[in-house]
Amino acid sequence: MANTYNWTINKLDVRPTQDSLSDVVYNIHWTYTATSDQTDPDGNAYTAEAIGTSVVGKPDPEDFTAFDDLTKSQVEEWLNADGSLANIADRVDSKIQKQITPTSEAKDVPW
Repeated sequence: MANTYNWTINKLDVRPTQDSLSDVVYNIHWTYTATSDQTDPDGNAYTAEAIGTSVVGKPDPEDFTAFDDLTKSQVEEWLNADGSLANIADRVDSKIQKQITPTSEAKDVPW
């Protein structure tokens, strides 16, 4: 099973001013999606998501990017910098594996 992954940045929390800087990002709201190369019986790829928030460290005035100049890849770098990406990927991979090989299922009552 090979999965592909994608970050969706849903929202950025900012402080209007901090240490003489404007619109300083301090929190990222995100969704991390895994899509499997395997498909279900209807031909749809298995997918799973993790949704969360990540705190951004204190800004470096010497290496500060204005809010309007931020890019998705820069924000993704912030998300990957804290070392939790492996745990998030493991979590969505596990969800997909449970879809492919369920360990339980819900059934309608027999009456």
